[in-house]
Amino acid sequence: MYKQLLLPALLVLLAFMGMAQNRAEIKGKIIDSADKKPVEIVTVAVLHAKDTTAAALIAYAQTDKDGLFNVRNLPSAVPLKAVISFVGFRPYVKFFTLIKGQTLNMGTIEMAPKLLNEVTITAERMPITIRKDTIEFDAGAFKTKPNAVAEDLLKKLPGVEVDNSGKITVMGKDVSKILVDGKEFFSSDLRIASKNLDADLISKVQVYDDRENDPNHLIPDNEVNKIINLKFKKALKKSLFGKMYAGAGTQDHYQTGGLFNMFKDTLQVSALGYTNNLNSTGFDFNDLYTNGGGNRDGGAFSRSGIGFNFGGGNGRQTATSTGININTDYGKKFKVNLSYLYRHTNSAYNTITNQQQFLKDTTVITGSASDRMTLSDNHLISGSLTWKPDDATQLRYTPNATIASGSSSNANGSNSYSNFVNPINNSLNSSNSSNSSASFSQSLNYNHQLDKKGSSWGIDHNLNINPGYKNNSYDNQNLTSYVGALPSYLLKRFADNLSKSSSGTVSANYRKQVIEKKLNIDVSGGVDYNNSLDKASTYDYNPITGEYDSFVLMLSSDLNRISWKETINPGFTYNISQKTSIVGHLSTQWQQVTNIFQRGYNDIKQQFFFLTPNVSLRLNHISIGYSRNANIPNIGDMIPYSIVYSPQSSVTGNPDLKPAVSNRFTVSYNNYNYQKGLSFNLSGSYNFDENSIFRQRTINSQLVETSMPINRDGRYGLSTYAYLSKQVKKTKELQLSISANVNLSQNHDFFVINRQDGFQNSYRASFSPRVSLNYKDIVQFDPYYSISQVYTRYTGVAYNAQSNLTHSGGAHFMLYFPAKFNLEGNYTYQFNPQVAPGYQKSSNLLNLNLAHQFLAKDHGEIKLSCYDILNQNISNYRYVGANTITDTQSQIIKRYFMLTFQYRFNKSTVKGDEKPAPRPSGSMPIIIRY
Repeated sequence: MYKQLLLPALLVLLAFMGMAQNRAEIKGKIIDSADKKPVEIVTVAVLHAKDTTAAALIAYAQTDKDGLFNVRNLPSAVPLKAVISFVGFRPYVKFFTLIKGQTLNMGTIEMAPKLLNEVTITAERMPITIRKDTIEFDAGAFKTKPNAVAEDLLKKLPGVEVDNSGKITVMGKDVSKILVDGKEFFSSDLRIASKNLDADLISKVQVYDDRENDPNHLIPDNEVNKIINLKFKKALKKSLFGKMYAGAGTQDHYQTGGLFNMFKDTLQVSALGYTNNLNSTGFDFNDLYTNGGGNRDGGAFSRSGIGFNFGGGNGRQTATSTGININTDYGKKFKVNLSYLYRHTNSAYNTITNQQQFLKDTTVITGSASDRMTLSDNHLISGSLTWKPDDATQLRYTPNATIASGSSSNANGSNSYSNFVNPINNSLNSSNSSNSSASFSQSLNYNHQLDKKGSSWGIDHNLNINPGYKNNSYDNQNLTSYVGALPSYLLKRFADNLSKSSSGTVSANYRKQVIEKKLNIDVSGGVDYNNSLDKASTYDYNPITGEYDSFVLMLSSDLNRISWKETINPGFTYNISQKTSIVGHLSTQWQQVTNIFQRGYNDIKQQFFFLTPNVSLRLNHISIGYSRNANIPNIGDMIPYSIVYSPQSSVTGNPDLKPAVSNRFTVSYNNYNYQKGLSFNLSGSYNFDENSIFRQRTINSQLVETSMPINRDGRYGLSTYAYLSKQVKKTKELQLSISANVNLSQNHDFFVINRQDGFQNSYRASFSPRVSLNYKDIVQFDPYYSISQVYTRYTGVAYNAQSNLTHSGGAHFMLYFPAKFNLEGNYTYQFNPQVAPGYQKSSNLLNLNLAHQFLAKDHGEIKLSCYDILNQNISNYRYVGANTITDTQSQIIKRYFMLTFQYRFNKSTVKGDEKPAPRPSGSMPIIIRY
């Protein structure tokens, strides 16, 4: 299997090694002119000397603890300048020109501290400034095209990567959210900000660690995500901006939507909405952040379980969404956020499925086709209140409320046969259901720093209330059997289901430094309460009364679980050195659970005690950890009776189930080299379970199946992941980067069918290289390729081994032409040769957009889009598990054309004399003393 991956991996390795680069570099040492001591974390930026706007940052570096710096891969025969800056010191500028292969030693540079009565007017525009854990980029130092959005600006910043889906990483770490002037901007999806806010609104881009839920820094640095804060220009803090679009296409396709923003001092109001029938559901806002349509490739290769899914999205969906987000400050200490989101979807699905089941010498094949319609309405109200009375104290309250309703109808037909009996049976089934739900949740977090040494205490509270989820369904099952062992039957049933739950937690934590800069101890304790109710009432159709009034006890239930959990979690952090530490915690848990089954069965009361350690060793960029968790069985698996759904299907509970325990070992390495533009991530994990809960099954050749959950040891899995990204070239004209990732995994699982133990070993390997090229902002080309191999082997049973090799590849490209025309395209190729006969094995999905910008400042755009121009889009899925292989193919949207008009608007509401003065020109700082 791994031989299949060797050639493409070797080609990418040679590409990394063979890229020609200039080897010129500079190095030196920074000291304080006053005490002659080294200065750490000083920013050394190298720019083109003739570019007074600093529009092209070439490279930058930081000094280490000895004050040393080294900036590599600098161009030769080009006038350059090094700009050295640090908070509290006067900037230093040096001009130079390098020859290829030269290492320019700038020697020891003495930086003079600023005087208290000194004002510095800096004409030199610093493209990057580093203050402790915050990196700040000057947006004006990175040139973008006139109608660029925030994402285009982020792509220019060193260490920042944005993939085709809009996912953003900084120095190899994921970005968890984007803030606007420190405030949340539709935090449900950071792409709303990155793909809709104009780049020319932004003054600074700040990047820092996401420690909002980790104030005591217990999470290792190399595992912490990043936050991007977009700081707007001062003149635009009072402005109206946004965009509107509308489009119409062939086959009655349409879309319309808009985004409106009003910023006024500390008040931010944003509203958005859209409606379309292009399979854009939820708040992904694809129609908003693709400038009004066309970029609907949906062809990303994904895997779930031991399966493969490729194509352009299931079903045909019509969606309408709207939302509003409000941020405001009351003074400098109190911040308020409020948002409301509404979503309506109407979906249609047409699916065909082919399933093979292996039972010793018998292979049973079932083919089915289904049509399903769904309607849903969802309302979400959320907010946050943040109070910071001082630098040491923060109180945050976050409430959320949801109201949802929906309905669905489904029609399904199937037929089954085996290698011995043809046919076995066929069936016609239909169902109609409706549902409604409401929920409320809140969290309250208080944290207070006791001193500057890291001592702190805090209180956390969470509450979840679900007063009721109701689901009513009508089901008709009509099975015609052709074997004597299974009679034909007709079932007409009505089910009335109700679920309720409430849960709450209260916890407190304390942390104290006991040995300065060496040892911190912490302890937390809390109480959890949970009460859940699941009630199902089932009725058969009564032909005499014509009503569903025949109560079916064996299909009805009234389950109630009440649980309490008390936790004490002591821990420590020991710093062996500045970059090496050990963190350990030992969680002690007591649980009291009452399971109420009704129907005359005795309640089951349980008490559990768990010790769950969590230990990690942090070695600079390396983190090694172990964790243990326990989960009690679901009450639905513990029922002391059987449920017979039909003559073909029944389940039996197991009151003797034990809690499942999982153990996980992890190791990770994360490093980003500023000078080389090189990001490397490596991670691995090994997990094994104790008392895993799974269902043992009995099934005969007539497809009559029963199951019961049991405990079993022996489930384990290993995985490793590696990612490498290299910025090969970055000049004013050309930006070239390449990346690749490798996934390897093994999973050992088990199953019991007809009292025969079987073991399933699955091995996976995938390799995915990618290239990103930008030339003068005229050509953007991002090709990629992925190959994946899965091999499944069985022991204990006479099942044939399964092998699945899939390929996917494609490219995103953008071409900018004169007269403000641009062509954008997305191409995706998928190939899966192992699908069942009659299923499409490959697809070529090509989307093209031709756009023209016009009106003042290119605020108007008209776009002609073609989705699936080759008319080959499909949605296929293959799943391999236990004794089954299942292939599914779904109907989806295919080729259509669409014409869209979009208008961007941006109006400042400040008065003329409020606008900031222009920056002075020149290249050296001016010092004024008074």
